[in-house]
Amino acid sequence: MRYYLRKLVGLVITLFLVSLVTFFVFQILPGDPALIILGIDADPYQVEALRASLGLGRPLSMRYLSWLTGLFSGDLGVSIRYNQSVSSLIKEGLKVTSLLALYSMVLTVLIALPVGIWLAVHSRKRYSIPVSVLSQISLSVPSFCMGIFLISIFSVRLGWLPSIGYTPLSEGLLASFKSLLLPSLSVAIGSSAVLIRYIKVSVQREEGKDYVRTARSKGLTRGRIMYTHVLKNSLIPVITTLGLLTADILGGSIIIENIFSLPGIGRLITVSIASRDLPLIQGLVLYLASIVVVCNFIVDLIYSLVDPRIRLR
Repeated sequence: MRYYLRKLVGLVITLFLVSLVTFFVFQILPGDPALIILGIDADPYQVEALRASLGLGRPLSMRYLSWLTGLFSGDLGVSIRYNQSVSSLIKEGLKVTSLLALYSMVLTVLIALPVGIWLAVHSRKRYSIPVSVLSQISLSVPSFCMGIFLISIFSVRLGWLPSIGYTPLSEGLLASFKSLLLPSLSVAIGSSAVLIRYIKVSVQREEGKDYVRTARSKGLTRGRIMYTHVLKNSLIPVITTLGLLTADILGGSIIIENIFSLPGIGRLITVSIASRDLPLIQGLVLYLASIVVVCNFIVDLIYSLVDPRIRLR
């Protein structure tokens, strides 16, 4: 219980520091935010009106406290470009990005886990070489190239799946899944290649330890040793990698979402930067940092479930 309490306190402190850094970084940026948004040729009255609406005339500490208070009520300000609350924009984008992350992670695990274990067991066999080479190729090919390749095959030539756009869940589960299948595969192929390497190395390291030799001497089958002992002890580095990949995808696959015209977080980041929408950029930066912190917190909790000895440290 003390372990979980310590991690929870660490999470709260880290999120507070994230909010502090996020706010003050945007305040110390050179230039007047109102002029950055409106341009240097803007009317002075418009500039002053925008500065007043952004609260730039108040002391820095008061602006931070006001912004921090708004965070607890879900108020991240109003987007200059969309004239909507930043929270609602992020919430709408997250509906798409979270589904993309879910499908990508499921596909990543379904591909990486059996292939990684198979390569670890058969690494010295000649027939494992083509699989290893294919994994290395998948790792080296950028996700946007993989996305274009999948579009050309499954959309242009075969016509099985849509090439762009997103279908909401309200319009049908199957249609929504089909609209996200190609983007998810584009992400999952590269992610699974990374995970395959970690699974292979971790399993091979565990197979060389004394407890495995002891289990073999007792007459246990290789399959039972693998799935009862080796695989469980190999999960720690794999969980770390999976947590980082999840945080990366939830942060918005900027290139993939733009290629497939998905209205997710990645597309929102691109638009906010291009339009210099500072309130929206600030909210997105806070969201991205918080996602990484929360994913690391969840990974730590999973560690303690996989290996209870961690709670004693």
